[in-house]
Amino acid sequence: MADRLQQTAVPNVLANDPRFGPLATLTERFSRLDLSTLLVYLVDLVGADLLPLLAEQMHVMGDEGWLLANTDEQRRTLIKRAVELHRYKGTVWAVKEVFGVLNVDVTLVEWWQQQPAAAPYTFALTAWVNSNLLPGAPVLTAELYERLQRMVDMVKPVRSSFDFKVGVRFDQPLQIASAGQIAAVGRWSSEVQPVQPTLAQQPLRLASVGQAAAVARVSATPVAVQPTAALNPVRLANAARPLSIIRVSMEAQ
Repeated sequence: MADRLQQTAVPNVLANDPRFGPLATLTERFSRLDLSTLLVYLVDLVGADLLPLLAEQMHVMGDEGWLLANTDEQRRTLIKRAVELHRYKGTVWAVKEVFGVLNVDVTLVEWWQQQPAAAPYTFALTAWVNSNLLPGAPVLTAELYERLQRMVDMVKPVRSSFDFKVGVRFDQPLQIASAGQIAAVGRWSSEVQPVQPTLAQQPLRLASVGQAAAVARVSATPVAVQPTAALNPVRLANAARPLSIIRVSMEAQ
């Protein structure tokens, strides 16, 4: 075991030198260290201009997520998740996770979950875009559809085929405002009945603003009505049976 480690750790010309045995052992110990925490720490601190170099090194450039990561935060997250994504590449989990890095919600239904069951090793995928992944362009474009589809091809199981759709879903509430004008013509017929006025304690005050045009025909036979005693000096009673035709135009504001 030690000879094999020496041959892989040092040039062949020094492989038989016993002094390099401890160096080979130390090299093996380094290879077993968990460097994920150190990698995350460095990615968070490195300058934005160096992120493309790290992305190329971690094989997440192009359609593997980099082209649609439009913020430094998404690019750093993609680089930090690269090892895990490649480890589980070819699984449903990897498909969902790469979309999650881009803040895209997905609905994925495998062939055996559909009713009725679809063809084996197929799945239906709907991507719900929560933000504009292509700044300066509409939220949904043919280019965005093609890029997302290529990204799925990069991470899905090789033997699987899929039905792909893209939609838009935002977290903000939708607000709608509307303005309109309404015109109406109405005809009413009514029969007026004599009413005994009640005792009034306070003066009556009315205010009205309106614009109306009306044509009315009224025929009435007055009937005497004995009013009750009132505290106010004015005593009025009236009975009428009008027949009217009214046309009213209204404008809603």
